[in-house]
Amino acid sequence: MPALVQKAIKVALVGNPNVGKSVIFNHLTGIYADVSNYPGTTIEIANAPIKLNQDDKFQHESQNYIFNLVDTPGVYGVSSFNDEEIATRDYILDADIIINVVSAISLSRDLFLTKQLADIGKPMIMVLNLIDEAEFRKVEINIDELSNVLGIKIIPAIAVTGFGMASLKQEIINAPELKDQSNIHPGKISPEINALIEPFLDYTLSRGEAMLIAEADKNIAEKNNFQLPENALELREKIYKIRRKEVDELCRACVSKSGFSKRVFLGKILLNPLWGSVCAALILYLFLYKFLGNFVAGTVVDFFETNFFNNIYEPFVRNIVSKFFPIYHDNLANLLVSDPKAALGTFLAGDYGVLTLTVTYLYGLLLPLVLGFYLGLAILEDSGYLPRLAVLADGLLTKLGMNGRAIIPLILGGGCVTMAVVTTRLLNNKKEKLIAMSLLGLAIPCSAQLGVIQGLLTNIEGIRPWLIWGLTLVVIFGVVGLALNKLVPGDCGHFISDIPPLRFPRLKNLFKKTFVRTKVFMDEATGAFFVAAGVVAFFQVAGFLDKIIIFFEPLITQVLLLPKEVGLSFILGMIRRDFGAFGLLEIPLTPSQIVTSCLVLTLFVPCIATLAVMIKERNLKSAVSIWLASWILAFGFGAVFARFVGFFLG
Repeated sequence: MPALVQKAIKVALVGNPNVGKSVIFNHLTGIYADVSNYPGTTIEIANAPIKLNQDDKFQHESQNYIFNLVDTPGVYGVSSFNDEEIATRDYILDADIIINVVSAISLSRDLFLTKQLADIGKPMIMVLNLIDEAEFRKVEINIDELSNVLGIKIIPAIAVTGFGMASLKQEIINAPELKDQSNIHPGKISPEINALIEPFLDYTLSRGEAMLIAEADKNIAEKNNFQLPENALELREKIYKIRRKEVDELCRACVSKSGFSKRVFLGKILLNPLWGSVCAALILYLFLYKFLGNFVAGTVVDFFETNFFNNIYEPFVRNIVSKFFPIYHDNLANLLVSDPKAALGTFLAGDYGVLTLTVTYLYGLLLPLVLGFYLGLAILEDSGYLPRLAVLADGLLTKLGMNGRAIIPLILGGGCVTMAVVTTRLLNNKKEKLIAMSLLGLAIPCSAQLGVIQGLLTNIEGIRPWLIWGLTLVVIFGVVGLALNKLVPGDCGHFISDIPPLRFPRLKNLFKKTFVRTKVFMDEATGAFFVAAGVVAFFQVAGFLDKIIIFFEPLITQVLLLPKEVGLSFILGMIRRDFGAFGLLEIPLTPSQIVTSCLVLTLFVPCIATLAVMIKERNLKSAVSIWLASWILAFGFGAVFARFVGFFLG
């Protein structure tokens, strides 16, 4: 019996931003992607085969098909206005089937794209997502009438729960027939728009390209060696008006609202400049201070670090190591030469031992803090609050040379500054990217660094040290941002954002997202941290550590008024920002010195990984300028701060 010939079916997942395309992609392919409720998550094109189970039956078993699903970026239309639209347009023109994902709570907006896709003439299925949210908002949709008018199959869905996904998959895999035809029909084409498109059919290879030329798409016209007519823009405007009118009439016929939604009302409050700002301050207070600071950095870390690692794990390791090698805690200079066995024992289980302090720091301190941060961030994302915060921050960030979208990399910087620098690609122009990178490198602590800072600040009773540290950072952030806005030429781009519905995050998605992000962070940090800690332990037993501390002693003790041992933390901070606090918790510090150390650590230079990404995303000159500026600002502000912080602490 001859082997079955596999035929690839190209399926394009298309829709506006924040309609749930990435969640549907994950359900159909079995691949977990980073799913967030704010614009910009789906920047890179995701492509994977649809996962078929034994229960999935084909309409015809005489051929074998592979269904390649492409998750295109969120767009409002198909043209060449930006990179997202260009990528989506090209995938649609090449696709066999289009899956149009539409939000049930924004049909008036989303159906414009639906009508445009129908005019392309490709086989299409609509997924009507968020039907549960429509019910909450008292929105009633006549799905049968909507399907009849559009001429396409509509599948109601709740993507986050998986409802409707089995039906969608069955519709897709049952589509191909023996003669490479499809029983999925294109949507009904507008007669008025069809009349405007037909004159261009003779110049193209497909109806989709003819429609795009009629809509004044220069790229497609050039591809077909066609010169756009002088009235091209007027024709496009005419087509858009017809499409807009058809969508409005369709919504009036198929959509109605029957009541008041408390959730919608709350969403409007969170966008109010006054009450939204109050809520934002309260939410950030609860997240950063109460949850991360008091509960995670205080209660959780103290429980694991003190009760298990300090009292059980470290004594156990030292007891085993000491049976084979001596462990010294004093007189360590040149130990590598004078007593190699003791040097090895001290390297493994001494004060900076790679099996003691390193493991305690990684898993007793760092892991709980990273888990806590990513869990809190996932809640803010999946609840739909983060884009509302972006809208509130737009006015302020505009004064700093950015717009509301910059809140995304700035908040992500609280997780990992290196990855946050990569997300500055979301910003509209070079000025915004440079300012965002500068502020990320200067005034945004990553989650690991933030965790250690919180661990230090919890040693001082009350909220006053938190306020001093936080408000000082805010002032520096604002002053530097205002200065950069004046110095860097250009204007910030306009901010356009989709506001997803407020909803209760689903525990499964929260835990999955938190686990994946934490695992990625720890996989990256663990190996590098053991290497860095090994270097520190080696320097200690070789006598180099004291020499490094002595070299930086005047800068640390006379300029920053800190103990000379803190110098090691700043040196390690150049490798990774979280290394900058390595061992700092073991140094006795006064309240004033603790707050000063926290401020300087936050302002200190970006780590090597961040510097490398800055060079890649920007250029060597900009990256080195940011790196040098952070040296000057950190020690400059630190010197002034150290002399006045005691007054504010009382």
